[in-house]
Amino acid sequence: MKHFLMSVVTLLVMSGVASAQQSKSDEKVEFRPHWSLKAQGGASYTMGEAKFGDLVSPTAQLMAAYNFHHAMGVRFGFNGWEGKGTVVVTDEIYKFNFVQFSADYVLDLANIIGGFKHDRIWTPYVFAGIGGAYAFNNNQAGSYLPEYKTVLSKYWSLTPLFVVRAGLGTDFWVAKNLALGLELNTNIYGDKFNSKGADGKFNPDFQFNALFGVKYRFGGNTRPSKAYADKVAAEEAARLAAEAAAKAEAERLAAEKAEAERIAREKAEAERLAAEAAAKAAAEKAAADRARICAEQSNNIFFTIGSFTIRKSEEAKLQKLINFLNTNPDYSVELVGYADKATGSPARNMYMSKARAEVVKKKMLELGVPAERISASHVGDTVQPFAENDMNRVIICTVR
Repeated sequence: MKHFLMSVVTLLVMSGVASAQQSKSDEKVEFRPHWSLKAQGGASYTMGEAKFGDLVSPTAQLMAAYNFHHAMGVRFGFNGWEGKGTVVVTDEIYKFNFVQFSADYVLDLANIIGGFKHDRIWTPYVFAGIGGAYAFNNNQAGSYLPEYKTVLSKYWSLTPLFVVRAGLGTDFWVAKNLALGLELNTNIYGDKFNSKGADGKFNPDFQFNALFGVKYRFGGNTRPSKAYADKVAAEEAARLAAEAAAKAEAERLAAEKAEAERIAREKAEAERLAAEAAAKAAAEKAAADRARICAEQSNNIFFTIGSFTIRKSEEAKLQKLINFLNTNPDYSVELVGYADKATGSPARNMYMSKARAEVVKKKMLELGVPAERISASHVGDTVQPFAENDMNRVIICTVR
């Protein structure tokens, strides 16, 4: 009884929590109180001294439920079928039939925790209730009375028994109003249920049930939401008012806009002319600056007679040029190789100018200058860029 009272208190507290939950269904619909019908069948176990399998019986349940809240409801119906007991002295099993009327208070755990959702697929629930049980075809137990009056002193067949019950279950909605359900429940009866006494002590009997079945919901669980309809009406009224205000404002702004556009056009034209002049000046300055930088960074690498090895005296100039190219990726370099006309044959000089251009290009590549930014060519002694013969053994590096 103590445990039962604690269960009742727990259910009442959970009910208060459920009442405070806000609906999370589609805003166009709200919860609709509704009836449903559930039919289930399964197996029951009447607690006793025999082996578990010897005390298992068939059971059935038919319940009509009314959900008055998205997380709460009540249900009424009939359950029962068969119970079993045992005479320990002779190790004999007897069975009896009974029918039971039950009234349960049900809490939908999914809607308590997650709020109301009209299309929820899985709905676990718990319940607690009371009822009355009535036995019939109990003569098998009665046949033991002459010999085992003490053992079967609680034999009953016509006196109803008060029942306290609780359990849990879940429904899986396979269609809008049709669900498959599984339920586990416990029924607590007075000491007469299995026809056996407890030597004058209060010793309630227990029967545990596992049930599977189908549930049909009448009329669905939703109706059009009044709050949503009011919201739509308010939004429409606000929209019309906003349109009227916007129209008046648009007419007022039209004149201001026309004047502002005229002023803006005149200002824009003046700014355009000024910008073009500034852009032209900036472009001329940028071109002059680039030409100056190219001239400053361009250099000549000189070689000794008959050699295409870079001299130490020329390495600093080449390194400076390479550093500039590596830090200024928008610049490139053109290498042109030459040979002095006073030394060697034209063929030899063509070879030497090519070798000198290639060795400078190779050095640049090794130190990180990308190949696509290096242009290399050679002209041998066909062109003499300097009046002094010795200066024509050269690679002219022109920055672009």
